[in-house]
Amino acid sequence: LRIELTRFKGKKPTILDYHTFHVGSAKEEYNLTIGDYQNAGRYDALSGHNGKKFTVKNSTGAKHERDPCLDNGILSGGWWFERCNGANLNGPKLTIVLPGNLLGIIWIIKDEPQSYTYPYHKVEMKIRDANFGFCT
Repeated sequence: LRIELTRFKGKKPTILDYHTFHVGSAKEEYNLTIGDYQNAGRYDALSGHNGKKFTVKNSTGAKHERDPCLDNGILSGGWWFERCNGANLNGPKLTIVLPGNLLGIIWIIKDEPQSYTYPYHKVEMKIRDANFGFCT
């Protein structure tokens, strides 16, 4: 899995590679297997989601689930959510993110607590076979 995070239009993306990536079947509730992170350690926000099941947080209903690790930390979208969420690339694209509002795209950078407020212009998740062939 390759993830490309672009914070500002026209800038080069931050590239993150995970050599182990698998999503389970519907029967397994799309369980995430992720690991073998290849880049600088402080950008690894996804390994903590290993083993999580894919769930959808209701972003339009009256009651929202909150991340207990952040004040007013509302979660939204579909993702492999965990307690003290480190990443959510399926939140809506926001131009500004207010502290405690996790409705947008989230990628926590270690030792950079303000990173949960960073808005992202573009995010891509790319997959292919480990031998760089075509997926079959």
